[in-house]
Amino acid sequence: MPDAFFKYMTYSTANIVLDNQTLRWSTPATLNDPYDIQFDLSIKFDREKVLRDTLEKLWKVHLGELKTHPDNKMSAAFEIMRPYLKHIPKKNFMRDMEIGIRKSFSVIDENIQRTYRHTRDQLSTTKILCLTDSPINQLMWAYYADSNKGVVLRFQNEPGADSPYTTAQQMSYIKEIPLLFEDDELSDFLSGIINFDQAKRINTLIYTKSDAWKHENEWRIFSGDGRTKDAPHEDVRFAAKELTGVIFGCRMLPDQRSVLASKIGRLYPHAEILQATPASHSFQLELSSYVDP
Repeated sequence: MPDAFFKYMTYSTANIVLDNQTLRWSTPATLNDPYDIQFDLSIKFDREKVLRDTLEKLWKVHLGELKTHPDNKMSAAFEIMRPYLKHIPKKNFMRDMEIGIRKSFSVIDENIQRTYRHTRDQLSTTKILCLTDSPINQLMWAYYADSNKGVVLRFQNEPGADSPYTTAQQMSYIKEIPLLFEDDELSDFLSGIINFDQAKRINTLIYTKSDAWKHENEWRIFSGDGRTKDAPHEDVRFAAKELTGVIFGCRMLPDQRSVLASKIGRLYPHAEILQATPASHSFQLELSSYVDP
């Protein structure tokens, strides 16, 4: 967990944020990535392998060599059938169980699109706050802070306060859309050994993005539907002392720096004011204390 989180923004947005003491929590439709929290977990599994593995696991469950999960509905159904399977030969067992497993595949095929739509609808109203872990990310300065003419705000937990930054989670960046389940996981589920962890799937949708966005080094705070479920965004008040620093872009106009410096000194006297400048010895940005001329 970083010691601080950073929010890049334009000069005009910084004025609003500092005046209102609020940060905007966004819904997926307002974000610049059309896949953000609105993609479908991929289903790609080897049906014959899953069938074979599930049958073998079910046979071991039947023999008592594997234990089932009490919350798995497959397990419950199998327990009801167990007395009738007591002396069944393995060949007959496999034949009868195969019919049920293939029906389960058909159910997945029939229901998956409805499940996808339901999940997207459920997550479309969620509110998130997007932050990053560095104030010298040149691409972030270019994209979100008006080509270095904007501002970066630094936020940290306020001691003794219920600051939200302790709940931030780092984003995962990958090339391909993640799977809804692996082959082994599906065969474990169909044989009743495990129960699907729905929270794990939801977290994957919330905290996974394409590696095209890896440069953002995003940390995300998720707040469910927020205070107003159907609102496209929410401007939520932050504690004044959570704002511990403000960094001026290297191309910010001098008069804008003076305006913001005066405002910060009046509203957030504890906050450190820093100036970003291009380093002379490398293609990097350096931070130094701001001095108002």
